[in-house]
Amino acid sequence: MEQQHYRSQRALSRVLRNVRQGLRLAWGASPSGLVGVAAFAAVSAAVPTVEVWLSKRFVDGVIAAQRAGAIGASLWVTVGALGLAAALQRALGVLRGNRQRLFSQHIQNAADLRLVAKAADVDLGHFDSPEWHDRMARAVREVSWRSSELAYSGVGLLASLLTVGGLLGLLLTISPLLVLLALLSVLPVFLIDTRTTRRLLTFWFEATPADRERRYLHDLLTDARWAKEVRSFVLEEHLLGRFRGLTHELARRLSAVYAASARAALGSALIGGVALACAYALLASRGAAHHFTAGDLAASIAAMAAIASELGLVASTLVFLEQHAVFLDDYFAFLAIPKLVPPPTIPRPVPDLRSPGLELRGVTFRYPGSTKPALARFDLDIRPGELVALVGDNGAGKTSVVKLLLRLYDPQEGCVCFGGVDVREMDARALRARVGVLFQDYATYELTARENVTLGRPELEPDDRAVLAALESARAAEVVNRLPRGLDSKVGRLFEGGHDLSTGEWQRLALARLLYRGADVWILDEPTAALDAESEAAAFAQLRQNLRGRTGMVISHRFSTVRVADRIAVLAGGRVTELGAHNELIAAGGRYAELFELQAAGYR
Repeated sequence: MEQQHYRSQRALSRVLRNVRQGLRLAWGASPSGLVGVAAFAAVSAAVPTVEVWLSKRFVDGVIAAQRAGAIGASLWVTVGALGLAAALQRALGVLRGNRQRLFSQHIQNAADLRLVAKAADVDLGHFDSPEWHDRMARAVREVSWRSSELAYSGVGLLASLLTVGGLLGLLLTISPLLVLLALLSVLPVFLIDTRTTRRLLTFWFEATPADRERRYLHDLLTDARWAKEVRSFVLEEHLLGRFRGLTHELARRLSAVYAASARAALGSALIGGVALACAYALLASRGAAHHFTAGDLAASIAAMAAIASELGLVASTLVFLEQHAVFLDDYFAFLAIPKLVPPPTIPRPVPDLRSPGLELRGVTFRYPGSTKPALARFDLDIRPGELVALVGDNGAGKTSVVKLLLRLYDPQEGCVCFGGVDVREMDARALRARVGVLFQDYATYELTARENVTLGRPELEPDDRAVLAALESARAAEVVNRLPRGLDSKVGRLFEGGHDLSTGEWQRLALARLLYRGADVWILDEPTAALDAESEAAAFAQLRQNLRGRTGMVISHRFSTVRVADRIAVLAGGRVTELGAHNELIAAGGRYAELFELQAAGYR
């Protein structure tokens, strides 16, 4: 019992915390919207009590008029007041609904912006954790509507409590016992709804991995990126069957939760009905004994119905508040994810990266959740203005070196230095602004051709002369010239009027983006993998010329590419096993010479 009470206290504490965060989110999204919705709710909450009170006066006034044989002025005043109250309630309903819909949109936009901003800033190491992906999926799934519903439910609860308070006060003047019976009529519903909510929480938490797999299969079946291979391997039926199976299983489990809730709801409805029957029996017996006036009876019946309705609304709103708050727990937890690559308290200025070069000293690095090091006591220095190539088998640690140089991760041991300064002492964004990188899995931006290049320096005003120069250097000018609107043409098929490009043409645009960036350090990971041999040779000749004293790093499996580097580092097992110029490594007769001979043999 103590443990259950402790869990309940923790659950309540979590709900209250998330409700506070939700209200802060609503206030930050639209302070005037929150005040306006709350004001409309408060005014609307007072109208039912006024209407019940006026109905009591109306019935008593009609009976008094029957006895007197004439209608008094007070009855006409009551009639007018009832009409005004009804008109006010309808007008408030429309105005409040419009205000709430607009307010809800403001909250959803603010919540989405915070989520996207956090996702754009989260450290790359979190993407290596399946648990993080589950949390992200739950946050994305719920934030689109629960953020606004949390605030809306809070305001609705306030309005219902004000209405109930006024009606209970009115009913209390007639009979305190009626108040007790009204409360008893909704208590079972509240308990059942609470139990259902907790079952739903458990279901969605446990179903997250299956639901995420279902969404992944949905993408495989609908995304153009996978359509070619899915159809080539005739995978449609296989993937569709798996998608269908997961969909049906999730629906079956959810149906079981609601079925159990429906069975319990029948019992709670019976108990509530008995409580209301007792209340009406009390009204009948005391009314027959002339303890109540006709107006009292009418007001009591109206108040009982309204209180039952409002208390049921309060109960369901409390359940919804708990539901929304707990479901949003992953959203707020996601926003609070700590940095894996912490910024320095007082960042040092990024030095001139062209001198004295880059250095990795005694670096040991493991990806989050992995026990095997990607780099082990790794040492490498790159001199100012030098072009160094990294070669090695898959998994040797080449791309891990790039990620550490960009400070996407921090090593567990050793240090990575630019210009003699440890990257952990620099602001990561300021460092990356001085580095240009072209990954093997480069991004394809389905925007205009111009934007595909100028995204290399999005903070600068676009300069078409620099754009054309970068395209020319990347041998991509001919690609853009073939497009009907030149630089203003959209590329890709995602948007109307877009033009599809080949893999090699996309890669040339990505290379132009790197050239436009004009960074101090260039890092290229398989930069010409999609180019033909002639284009590759021309691109590297141009690239070598464009370095112009910049420090560069190239990762490639093509030895026709790496041989142009000043030095070549051979990686194996997360270490540098050979280092030297092409001719030196060939003469040494080691692993590089062996790999070069194997590749060269394929062209003989």
